[in-house]
Amino acid sequence: MSFTLLLTDVTSPLGKALEHELEREPFKLLVPSAAELDWSNPLGLADYIDKHKPDLVINCCGWEEAYHSGGQSLLLSSAALLAEHCGARNIPLIHFSSYSVFGGDGKGTHSEKDDVSPLNETGNAFAEAERMIVQKLEKHIVLRLSWVIGAYGDNLLTRLLSAFLAGASVSVNRRLRGAPTALSDAARVAVAMAKQIQCGAENWGVMHYCSSDACTEDEFAENLLQLLIQQQLLTAEPSLTLEDSEPVDEPLSAILGCRRARDYFGIQSRSWRPSLLPLVKQWLHNREQIKTTR
Repeated sequence: MSFTLLLTDVTSPLGKALEHELEREPFKLLVPSAAELDWSNPLGLADYIDKHKPDLVINCCGWEEAYHSGGQSLLLSSAALLAEHCGARNIPLIHFSSYSVFGGDGKGTHSEKDDVSPLNETGNAFAEAERMIVQKLEKHIVLRLSWVIGAYGDNLLTRLLSAFLAGASVSVNRRLRGAPTALSDAARVAVAMAKQIQCGAENWGVMHYCSSDACTEDEFAENLLQLLIQQQLLTAEPSLTLEDSEPVDEPLSAILGCRRARDYFGIQSRSWRPSLLPLVKQWLHNREQIKTTR
């Protein structure tokens, strides 16, 4: 029996990782272009859903933009529309969210039951998107992620790589802790959930996923720097400055307890360390491709 899955975005790094993972599966995959689906048009989304009748929606629309100042509108508008229209049609939704919904409570690891208390506009937007979905949609999975790393887009890994290979001064914080999670690993988890939903799983609610290997921001930077030295990839010597202050607008810990994903779906967390070198090589390959096309 055909199972139709709507993926709301395939242009962002997370959307591309999800599309790549989903293409290996026997789903009928819907990936509407901007011309086909306008997230500012409620009637357009209703018509699209009624025409194509998806059995499941995976939403990462606006997820990456929400981390940038003033870039939260797409996350909020897509979440509001999907909550309304999926809720009215009883269509399950997997919605990506973020550790940034948590605040300065001092916890080393945040569980799914912890209260949200965002400290910045990004966290406020993710928390509001979650609220709309939870209130209007019974069959939902809100999937919060920790630090996400990848060879594409703007993330901790790509920022550090750009600075290190330019020989620039890099400032990292010794207080900030997270569990770096590869884009491909996050996509793997969402697809595993989708496959079990297809088979009749009825496990809904807020869930967490992150790497099994927690570290501080400076520890991640040191690991990356040592890898670049071992691979003889540095052409200039970067300067690494360690900050020891507590930021007022960022949760000290992005480490997430993943009990529900494990208990409900059997999902095991993976370490980020084996993926670091392949990600660096992919980033370098991407950079060379960009140079040759200019």
